[in-house]
Amino acid sequence: MRSIVVLGGGYAGLHAFSNLRARLGAQIKRGEIGLTLISRDGHHTYHGWTGEVLAGDLPVRSTLTELQPLLGNAFIKGNVLSADLEGRTLTVDTENGDQVIAYDHLVMAAGSTDPFDRIPGLAQNGWCVKNTRDMQKLVTWLEDLDASNLRPRNVVVIGGGLAGVETVSALAARYARLGGRKVNVRLVSSSKELLPALRPAFGHIADRAVQTLEGQGVSIKSGNRVAMIEADHIVLDDGQVIGSDLSIVAAGVSFQTLQGTEALPRNAAGQIVADRNLRVRGFDNIWVAGDIAAAAHPGTGEPCPTNALWAMKQGDCVGRNIARQLRGQSLKAFNFRGLGQAAGLAGQSGITELWGLQFTGRLAWVIRVLFFAWFMPSHRGALSVLAQFGANLGSAALEAAFGRRDAAGSVSDSQAAVANMPGRLR
Repeated sequence: MRSIVVLGGGYAGLHAFSNLRARLGAQIKRGEIGLTLISRDGHHTYHGWTGEVLAGDLPVRSTLTELQPLLGNAFIKGNVLSADLEGRTLTVDTENGDQVIAYDHLVMAAGSTDPFDRIPGLAQNGWCVKNTRDMQKLVTWLEDLDASNLRPRNVVVIGGGLAGVETVSALAARYARLGGRKVNVRLVSSSKELLPALRPAFGHIADRAVQTLEGQGVSIKSGNRVAMIEADHIVLDDGQVIGSDLSIVAAGVSFQTLQGTEALPRNAAGQIVADRNLRVRGFDNIWVAGDIAAAAHPGTGEPCPTNALWAMKQGDCVGRNIARQLRGQSLKAFNFRGLGQAAGLAGQSGITELWGLQFTGRLAWVIRVLFFAWFMPSHRGALSVLAQFGANLGSAALEAAFGRRDAAGSVSDSQAAVANMPGRLR
């Protein structure tokens, strides 16, 4: 029996697994091929709703999809300790002790980690929102403050890309809705203009995002990097000190090297270098997809973006090519060139670029929500989120008629719980 092992339960890993299961299902049922996915976490985290979670419009659990119901016996929850590339084995720390798992084809799709090593003081005094545990701790802390009628005096979000803009808009909306003592909300960006990836081609929606933030009262500091994060302030690279009781980094990622994989080619950032078919360069049985992949954009030759949609499409490509290689067919180069990009803003508003078309306001938000819901790993999770958004819109209408909600995050437990139910893997 030939064995395929996928490392990582994120976007790339799930899409590679799903594609392989769809294409090789008959051989898997006959026991000719073994397919396994290994993940340290027992759930998949969907980051598309980070802004809504921070604003209090969705609970953290609505972003989680349990892997066991999706993958069944093909799923192993464990931490991969090391790899033996010559022996084609992995050593995995599981609940039942260390296991040695053999593979014929290996998919490296473990993604990236938050950049705690990039900014001094971040690990001790700041927050990141990529990791589910960190997000849950942050949201719990914010809710505890809300319940005590306490507010941070100064909030700083670091990062001038889509994630930073979405995060700072969500926090500004949260505190505007709660009322009470004014909270100073700031966005710090190393680029001279916010959303540089959108400019100049999509400058219209980039400018609209800036206007929205300014309308929310967000102070924007551009052209400076953060040199240090302290408990009650941050220090910029020019020595300027900005007060901050809550510092959140929404920019940058780091990459870890699995013991035993040091021979794999990597770029300066630590990503694994892929060929145009998404095989690891120099290896015929190791594949790479997602943030950890240094893959060339098929149109520009520049590095592919490190975001969810590109990870999904790379996972699809890897799954397709492994199946083709096992059948003796020629491989197909990764040829995805992008669909669009979007960010949610306060008040069910947003900016969206889709196939080169630019949208703003409520229409942009609706397009983004439907687009993101479609790419969630389970139908039930997507329906749960859509139901919650519908409830939020109804609540907003009542609020406009009868007054403000008492607290942020008044989400329905029954609706949110649906996201934890088993759902069909797309």
